[in-house]
Amino acid sequence: MKRSTTPSLSPPALPALPGEEAPADTGLPRPAAGRHAFHGTRVDSEVGTLRRVLVHRPGGELRRLLPGTHTDYLFDEIPWPELAQYEHDRFTALLRANGVDVVELSSVLTAALEPEAACRRVLRGAAPAQRLGHAVAALTRALLLDAAPAQRAELLLAGLTLRELSAHRPGGTDDALGALARPPDWFVLPPLVNSMFVRDSSSWIRDRYSAHPMATGVRRTEGRLLAAAAQAAGARALQEPDAPEGLEGLEGLEGLEGLEGGDILLPGAGCVVIGVGERTTPAAAEHMARVLLAGGTADHVFAVLLPRARSCMHLDTVMTMVDHESFLISSVHRDQCRWFSMRLDTRNTVRASALDKPFAALAAALRVSGIRLIDTGDDAFTTRREQWSDAANVLTLRPGTVIAYDRNTLANDRLSKAGIDVLTIPSAELVRGRGGPHCLSCPLVRDP
Repeated sequence: MKRSTTPSLSPPALPALPGEEAPADTGLPRPAAGRHAFHGTRVDSEVGTLRRVLVHRPGGELRRLLPGTHTDYLFDEIPWPELAQYEHDRFTALLRANGVDVVELSSVLTAALEPEAACRRVLRGAAPAQRLGHAVAALTRALLLDAAPAQRAELLLAGLTLRELSAHRPGGTDDALGALARPPDWFVLPPLVNSMFVRDSSSWIRDRYSAHPMATGVRRTEGRLLAAAAQAAGARALQEPDAPEGLEGLEGLEGLEGLEGGDILLPGAGCVVIGVGERTTPAAAEHMARVLLAGGTADHVFAVLLPRARSCMHLDTVMTMVDHESFLISSVHRDQCRWFSMRLDTRNTVRASALDKPFAALAAALRVSGIRLIDTGDDAFTTRREQWSDAANVLTLRPGTVIAYDRNTLANDRLSKAGIDVLTIPSAELVRGRGGPHCLSCPLVRDP
């Protein structure tokens, strides 16, 4: 009797894509994995030639998503992990083929978590006794401190359940109320399933960084991990200015909830644009504007009030920059946005002024004759459909060359007709988390 065989569901091998064939020499030494990845960081714009970038290849954390929980983790559907990895591999292959040094988040975290003191600091936030109870928190911290640095990073990224904790520490949870009151598959360490969207946990502005207090609880550990990695590498954080008069007790970003890197765009010429909407709060945007202006890191700061909708959760889901004077933008959402110019008064307080002609003001700040807007679609239907699939969320490799999702054929065609070179990657699974190439990348070094 002939035995039936199940066809392989493994993603195919990686044939070369256009743009992958000829890796360029960046002129920079390839950074070693780990803490050296943050040496010499400098990002002045969205469009200067990209030299070094931080990414995270999706891993075991995606296998934690289940029907009924995927929306809690900000995914619209449950992705196929192997295909998501395949698509991400195409992305990083294209980056390397275009001369970009690709730094993997897990290797950076492994280096950062090697010192026990650094690991303890991270665990105070990632495994707090206030949530777990003292017994479970102590067991969790002991498990990670006993693990090798790479295992520490993997556990923090992929998560840890009570069942798994009990397997590693037999009997340790038998009389812990924090364990007895919960089901075995409850997450002691929630999986960081959004960690592939590395854009959001930090911003690198000129030669400084800001690690962000994320808007949702399921992502908050991402910012803590990035802060630990940057601190371990000796990267320079944005300096907090003196507090505004009457708020002398304000302690920087501590206590703020809702600041994410997808809402921070760097058009260049000392200009920063901050989106305010579903993820970044007005208070956080105001604070960031004050830090940037008072510290001299930015000369011009604009705030953009976005519609509060999942389709435009970040500014970079509505618009991204593709050359020194051009933005790819969703016109449907553009018309719903309100722009403000941010400035400091004599008391070191941020003041906002509404802008009737925001792109004229932006052009003046950038010292260009005008801003060219390239729409993602021809009408309300195509614009909304392709924008939902991250059509506006492209990553610029150099002025006039971008990486985009292959599924957004109309937006990509409009870019091509506008003279922009579009390199595409497959996106059937990566798109399920509502993030495109811009979200999947955190530039560390760009040319001016």
